[in-house]
Amino acid sequence: MYHNTQIKKLSMHMLWEHSRIFLHPRRLIASGVLGAAVAGLAFSGSLPAYAGTVMTHASAPRVHIYVQTVVWASKKNGAVPAWKKFGDAYGFAPATIVVRQGDEVTLTFRNLQAGAHDLHTFTLPAYGISRTLPRLSTVNVTFYADKAGDFPFHCDYHKPWMSGELVVLPAHGA
Repeated sequence: MYHNTQIKKLSMHMLWEHSRIFLHPRRLIASGVLGAAVAGLAFSGSLPAYAGTVMTHASAPRVHIYVQTVVWASKKNGAVPAWKKFGDAYGFAPATIVVRQGDEVTLTFRNLQAGAHDLHTFTLPAYGISRTLPRLSTVNVTFYADKAGDFPFHCDYHKPWMSGELVVLPAHGA
């Protein structure tokens, strides 16, 4: 049986080892807030460092990530000068999603816009995924991250601006 100090040391070590993969400059902004929250909970003893991973019967980690569609600039939200120059500008938040090869990934998309131009898609060509994200909806997309690499995704209606990247890190020991 571990003592609390041993658990905290182990949790700190596990968190450090797993956090190194997120220290790439492109990932710092996307992972900074979430990492700080998880680190705070892990170090306080309220949450073990491994709490974000749920193991299935086949020992494949499940990852659940929430993605929001956002309106960066539109006539409706008061960004009239930007809208006149560029038109409506939409995006995904987060735009960079990081998982590990072998993970079962569930992305929950929330499209809270209700306007005529607010229909979106999530299209991830490398994985053969194209899902419609209707106005005022929540849509789940589940897939296995079976190949490592960087894979672009986008909205078919608002590309190239409404886009992002799925980063699949190599499996442990690969």
